[in-house]
Amino acid sequence: MTLSINKLDKLLGKFNFVIKKIYTIDDKIVYLEVLSKNNAEVFMIYIPSKYEINVYKADNVFSLKYLEINEDGTVPANYAGEPDGFELDQKYGQLDLPLDTNVSTENMEEHLHENYNHALSLKDVNKKDLNELRDIFRQLKRLGFCVQSLGYKLCIVYHNYLCCIRRDDTFEGFIVPYLRGNKQRKLFVSIDLETLYKKFDSISTDINTIKQGIQRLLNRNHHKHTHNLNNMMEFKNNFTQSCVAITQRKEKYSLYLMQLETMLANLLKAEKANQEKMLDITTKYEKDTSVKGLHTDIQKTHELSKYKLDIQNIHDTKEDIIHNILNVRTILENISLKLDKICFDNTVMLDAIIKNFKLLGQI
Repeated sequence: MTLSINKLDKLLGKFNFVIKKIYTIDDKIVYLEVLSKNNAEVFMIYIPSKYEINVYKADNVFSLKYLEINEDGTVPANYAGEPDGFELDQKYGQLDLPLDTNVSTENMEEHLHENYNHALSLKDVNKKDLNELRDIFRQLKRLGFCVQSLGYKLCIVYHNYLCCIRRDDTFEGFIVPYLRGNKQRKLFVSIDLETLYKKFDSISTDINTIKQGIQRLLNRNHHKHTHNLNNMMEFKNNFTQSCVAITQRKEKYSLYLMQLETMLANLLKAEKANQEKMLDITTKYEKDTSVKGLHTDIQKTHELSKYKLDIQNIHDTKEDIIHNILNVRTILENISLKLDKICFDNTVMLDAIIKNFKLLGQI
């Protein structure tokens, strides 16, 4: 089925959505990165292959190349140098670390993944990026349980890589050759085109709810990881100080974000009020048939110009606020995703170290 990008762009515009980036394979759209001006959320729209939407070269169009990963999100062993040993299980939430020596190290990782299930050519890739990609797909698999029962999925963009959960909960990855992103992880909620048509009225709210739910989940697990690591580490002062500093930093940015979102909401109210006043003025002059002529037109134009200027000023300020909201959210998401990765991996590794020390004492 052939569709038009112009028609889709106009339809999205009716709901205050703006296309920021277009990702293609063979000039056919695969993903759209879209900004909601209603709440400054950015999300991905997946275009199924049966809908052929052609688009050609433009500054915001990026071609994709498939990464050779397995559908379960693991990197093939011949590319990574060793098998991807993280066989992920089912849950992301209730983290209670068993320090009983009867719990095997092999089961530790499975136990940790029980805390992540809450509804709500690689040959050319350098080793550092390859390790990051393996970590990202592990993280996506854990976080994917949060949206498994919803009509939404998740993507993570890192540098010039796009890592995604498909509609059938399998995984796919792409390299974006000409995308020059920074090496911060950015989380996107994704929705396919067919589901999008059913959820236009609620999608902004839904995405905001999902993102907040994932952020709360990550925060909760960070506290649990921190508690477990503190129990395991004899010399923990530096770790504790770092976690306190990160928590304070996240709280600072969360406060910034709340203030910016409040400002955006107030500006939207002010913009709507000015538009209503302009409509009242226009209606008044259209109904007033007693006096016509140049004087009336000048008076009408004069009254409207004040509100037009206010709306323009509001629009300029709103653009600045949306830009700042996106920057602050990117910082918060990057901190949360990286902290989650570090804490999760360290918990697995430190558990093995503790058991090894206990075995050493038994020799």
